[in-house]
Amino acid sequence: MMTTKLTMFGNVDIWGLPKVAFLSSDKFSPSSVLKCYDWAVEMKKTNKCVLSGFLSKLEIDVLDILLTGTQPIVMVLARGMYDRVPPKLKSHVESGRLLLVSPFSPSCKQVTRDQAKLRNQLVIDNAAEIVFAHIYPGGMLAQLKIPKGTSLTVLDDSNMGVER
Repeated sequence: MMTTKLTMFGNVDIWGLPKVAFLSSDKFSPSSVLKCYDWAVEMKKTNKCVLSGFLSKLEIDVLDILLTGTQPIVMVLARGMYDRVPPKLKSHVESGRLLLVSPFSPSCKQVTRDQAKLRNQLVIDNAAEIVFAHIYPGGMLAQLKIPKGTSLTVLDDSNMGVER
């Protein structure tokens, strides 16, 4: 169940920064992988704030690369806020460079497809730029409504299908 307000844990000042959203379908082309890794390394160099759900396999790989940098990161959960921050994330939250955000009730512990869809829309609605790894035709990302005027990049645009 979605709440009317966002629950945030970590450095809430990060939420006010211009953010680059990164999203990837669960299904992606093999050529997407290296392009995403290169993109993540570039984000570390530019120190731009990256916003994502970091739930799909490729998003998790990108998060692992970003966590070796110093740039701010916002992770939007497709569930209620964690009771305990996962060990992999704890030091980054404590250092003030990772903000955890949830639009869902704390009692919401399981991720559903509908919640992931709502989370993805929240991610792109709060980004100055949007980067998709790959958009699988007919997939959840292809159904998102991209805000007019938002910069959009698809790292691997073979078979791209996104509605603007």
